[in-house]
Amino acid sequence: MDAVQTGTARSWLPRTWRLPGLLALALGAWLAGPTPIWAQSDARETPSLLDRLTPEVMSAVFPGITRLEMVKDDGPVAAAVYRREEMAGYVFSTLDVLRAPGYSSTPFDVVAGVTKDGRITGAVVLFHREPYLINDARRSALLVTFLQAIKGSKARLGVESGLPPDFVAGATISARAMRNAVQEGARMVLRYRTEEIVVTEPTIDMINFKPMSQEQLVADGGLAFAHVTNAKLAEVMARAGVGDLLPEVPMSGGPDDTYIDFVTGYANPPKVGRNGAGLGPFDELTNGWPTGTQGIFVATLGGVYDHRGTRYNNLSNGFLLDRVKVTQGQHDFSFTKADMIVTRGKIADILVLPPDSGFDPMQPWRTDLFATAVRPDGKMERFVLAGLDYTLPDSMILMPEPDPPPVWVEPWADSRYDIAILATALALLTAFLAFQAQLARQRRLHRWLRISFLVFTLVWIGWIASAQLSIVHLINYLKAPFVNLDLAFYLAEPLIVILAGYTAISLVLLGRGVFCGWLCPFGALQELLAQAARTLNLPQWTPSMPTQRVLWNGKYVALGVILLLTVVAPDAATVAEEVEPFKTAITAVFVRGLPFVAYAVVLLVIGLFVERAFCRFLCPLGAGLALLDRLHLFELIKRRPECGNPCQLCERSCPVKAIEPSGEVVTAECFQCLDCMVEYYDDRRCPPLAKLRKEQEQAAGFRPVLNSAGAFLRAPA
Repeated sequence: MDAVQTGTARSWLPRTWRLPGLLALALGAWLAGPTPIWAQSDARETPSLLDRLTPEVMSAVFPGITRLEMVKDDGPVAAAVYRREEMAGYVFSTLDVLRAPGYSSTPFDVVAGVTKDGRITGAVVLFHREPYLINDARRSALLVTFLQAIKGSKARLGVESGLPPDFVAGATISARAMRNAVQEGARMVLRYRTEEIVVTEPTIDMINFKPMSQEQLVADGGLAFAHVTNAKLAEVMARAGVGDLLPEVPMSGGPDDTYIDFVTGYANPPKVGRNGAGLGPFDELTNGWPTGTQGIFVATLGGVYDHRGTRYNNLSNGFLLDRVKVTQGQHDFSFTKADMIVTRGKIADILVLPPDSGFDPMQPWRTDLFATAVRPDGKMERFVLAGLDYTLPDSMILMPEPDPPPVWVEPWADSRYDIAILATALALLTAFLAFQAQLARQRRLHRWLRISFLVFTLVWIGWIASAQLSIVHLINYLKAPFVNLDLAFYLAEPLIVILAGYTAISLVLLGRGVFCGWLCPFGALQELLAQAARTLNLPQWTPSMPTQRVLWNGKYVALGVILLLTVVAPDAATVAEEVEPFKTAITAVFVRGLPFVAYAVVLLVIGLFVERAFCRFLCPLGAGLALLDRLHLFELIKRRPECGNPCQLCERSCPVKAIEPSGEVVTAECFQCLDCMVEYYDDRRCPPLAKLRKEQEQAAGFRPVLNSAGAFLRAPA
């Protein structure tokens, strides 16, 4: 049975597909099998929080403390920190509180501190598996600086810290994830243990209180204030048509002296009611009346007139407080003595509105202060002495905490200019490929455009934007569905997302070569160095096709090893991923440890003598793309019956030898450089085209003539 199965596999897999095909089958079984280790919870034995809070950690996270004590409640795990006998705040671990994943999708451990008033005191990383931080001393040092810059920021997700995440260049996603975890974790720790009210809609602030004078309340908007002088009284009476009665009004002093100073405001917030009326009357409002009762605070601060008068004590008047009326929309609210909570010692009252009054404190309202004048015949003339419009200030309204924008919004907004540049470059590349026939007919133009785009790919995409697509991204995209990562994970790195999307589309349409040949910064670096090597006439080694077929399998082996280690030994997988020199040569621009730099340099030196050696024989990302290349829909590279037999021109011109002696293009190994297409359309070098051109010239009455440079000219026959 085994022999039959082996024979069957060989019968349906082409020779160059054997190892890649078997690897694809293994990958499918791996994804369809039991839940991988990295999809399960982290099996690492995590010490207790107190064990992790060493003196060195605490000096960076919450300096100056004298005592630590674990908080024993059902809230997020945290330790209370004390300065002498005063509790100063909390220390917590993002691993305990959030288990927030980084770019590796493995939860990191950042210990941070937060004060009781919600300020971050510091943060230190204890553990992570972030691929662009491991074995990178420079970026790790930048991360330390970045996290310490959070000190003093608010414990609220989305609040800017001292440094932007791209300060940790090349590891922006990791830095942003750690910052967000610290801010969100601090918020969770505080909310559970403070009296902060969490509201889902605008709500009157009935909790927060601080002593404030009436002048401060007026300035803050908690009280509306009217200052009526004797002169102002005269103006009001004149407008009311009772100016002739002014001599009958009791007043003292000159025109600028005060007739009445009057304030009003919504009494339920303690900042207004307790400060204005005092603790006793405010307590009566909140505890001595039915739930839902509301109050309007009114007070006379000075002058010869007051808002009470004497009629509210008059039984025949029904104890009506006829000097004050509250209006909101179409509703008028009047009050009797029974509706008043009188403040002793000063002319200040709380006017009570029952729960079913229909009064809405969130909407504007108006308090009118009335006065009366008596005509000689005894007729009473009532007029508005002062009208005060009132709106409850924002400082006395608890607003629901706004939902922070999705975490992927920030990097996309920060990268808008980079996105525009990359989109323009991809549009140009699309045009190159769409009009490749016209481009390939212009040998010099093709060479100039090709070199220019490779330089852009290396310098801008690679060294400036750090947008090197690598096997790390491929592994993370494969892992994400298994660890329940949401859309934000995929969108967190805008340039990589765009490149990955473009690569996926081009892979389905044209094959692997669009990315590997045009958009890979390390590939561009290799090709540019190879062109320089040929210019310097350095010897080039071109393996035979049988040897090359064996060497091609090297990249599939590298991919298989990385996939296997990702499942069984994630820590070892991060080491195996270093087979790609991308982190060293591109994102770190060779600023890494000597072993990594030496490895990258050795690969580049080999590339001087073997065109794109790493891309062809060792690149695991290239292997992953080559596996999917078999599914592409269109053939960009054109062929003629004469290709391969007898003509070998395109085969010889292919720098990576992706053309079989038979003339067949091995698209999984083709980098779409279009060098062969330049030969394909050259009617002076391509034998079938050259023959056809000569025949057409002879038929048109021209004969070929060699000039002094050895080129054919057309001359009359």
